[in-house]
Amino acid sequence: MKIFCRTLSFERTSAGFTAEVELRADHPVYEGHFPGQPVVPGVCTVRVVRELTARAVGYDVWFDTIREAKFVSVLIPSEGLCITVEATLAGETLRAVVRRDEQVVLKLQATWKRG
Repeated sequence: MKIFCRTLSFERTSAGFTAEVELRADHPVYEGHFPGQPVVPGVCTVRVVRELTARAVGYDVWFDTIREAKFVSVLIPSEGLCITVEATLAGETLRAVVRRDEQVVLKLQATWKRG
């Protein structure tokens, strides 16, 4: 099975975490999303944020409620595609912004529960 992404850096901050993640351009998910014009599926971006949140809190988490998931721009898979995730954690509430370079890709606000 091909790996969708790999974490290049991860740093806990006083308010949450910051991470840099490389998305693999050769993953089979792009064969169906969309053939000839691949786009990183939004659900895959949300999953990356969930997995990073689990790493930050030290246990598996599932999003209980997604209050906001605003996709501001499209991610086109390419060699070396990197995103930055900046998140604030307060209790079981997450606020995250995903960027490619300086361009905002996703604004996410969610609550989680232990998985």
